[in-house]
Amino acid sequence: MQTLVHINQATDLQLTDEDKLRIGIAWDALSPNSRRAYQLAWRQLDEFLSEKGETLDNITDIQLAAYLSTLDAKGIAPSTLSVNLAAVKWYFSNVKGQDVSFTISQKRLKSIRRDAKGRGRGQVDALVWADVERVCAFAEADKSVAGLRDSAMIRLMSDCLLRVSEVVAVNCGHFKQNTLIVQRSKTDQQGEGVALYVTSDTRNAISQYREKAEITRGALFRPIRRGGHIQTGRLTDVSARWIVKKRAADAGVNGFISGHSLRVGSAVSLAKAGASVVDLQVAGRWKNSQMPAHYARAEMAERGAIARFKEKRES
Repeated sequence: MQTLVHINQATDLQLTDEDKLRIGIAWDALSPNSRRAYQLAWRQLDEFLSEKGETLDNITDIQLAAYLSTLDAKGIAPSTLSVNLAAVKWYFSNVKGQDVSFTISQKRLKSIRRDAKGRGRGQVDALVWADVERVCAFAEADKSVAGLRDSAMIRLMSDCLLRVSEVVAVNCGHFKQNTLIVQRSKTDQQGEGVALYVTSDTRNAISQYREKAEITRGALFRPIRRGGHIQTGRLTDVSARWIVKKRAADAGVNGFISGHSLRVGSAVSLAKAGASVVDLQVAGRWKNSQMPAHYARAEMAERGAIARFKEKRES
């Protein structure tokens, strides 16, 4: 892939050793998720440009805007388009040393975001606490090690509002008393860590899974081959998402289910239980209150002024 060659070997650009060191430092400062996302974005853009005899080094703002439009026409989510734009801007800033704003592309992305509202797959359906109990009961029914693993993982994601990338990174040593220590996350790139409460039902499920799988250290959630053979590695993001979808389907929970459904579901359940937007923000470790308020908007409306006062007024 041309762009990785640019960074690792610098064959297409005349870079000094000092330039290479600077680029390496900037690359290492990115989170692993960002590095993977940028690599994918560059590879796909390289393929698009190569058909036109162009390269990333000389892409123009107009060409990038056209590329974003092409992705939008294919139904690619605006959030993914944002990553593509960010990847190109990072490349120009850190590899080429050019501060290019890509104004036209930013305006095109803004219009795509606006037009995308109300269409597409939309927000995932929530797996609220009652759904989680049903899904986990079905997963645990056959007492297999895979069923116990899946139940423990789904329960932990629900309790701690974990992202898929966070749950697959959990090690046995990350638990302290009744809490899970998340050492690094999307909103904690510096790795300061945060302690999240784990309910007794989830702790019991994890204990049963670990005992059955004979896992004492290292990765907690691991691939399991046919016959119940536990592997030494850890589940991938893709595998974890597939498990959530499959277990929900097995339990008869329909809708647009993904790994993110557990975060949304816990936010909705917390709101129904009377939690404030601030409570939701803290529980889910969101940087601001916009997302949790969006997820729980229906539940919050039921506790609003009209519901509290007008609905209950005397006739």
